[in-house]
Amino acid sequence: MHQRVLTAGETAVLAMIQQGYGPQNSAERVFFTNAGEAVISVEASDGTSPLIANLSNLAAWRADGTISSDDELKSEWLRLGA
Repeated sequence: MHQRVLTAGETAVLAMIQQGYGPQNSAERVFFTNAGEAVISVEASDGTSPLIANLSNLAAWRADGTISSDDELKSEWLRLGA
């Protein structure tokens, strides 16, 4: 597996995850698929893993309007309360 620097969009999604689930979800926990996609197994403050987030896809969908707002991204895709 290779490493790379997160894009601005991926970093923005990761920041939302950190705000909602905690700082333990750092860039160091991100892994990269063979296709170069940035993925994180999100860890909640209680130690559970409520979701796996593909930062690359979420950032791309937010940028192209598939996900229409940050609020939609947070509530529908990251399962964060309003």
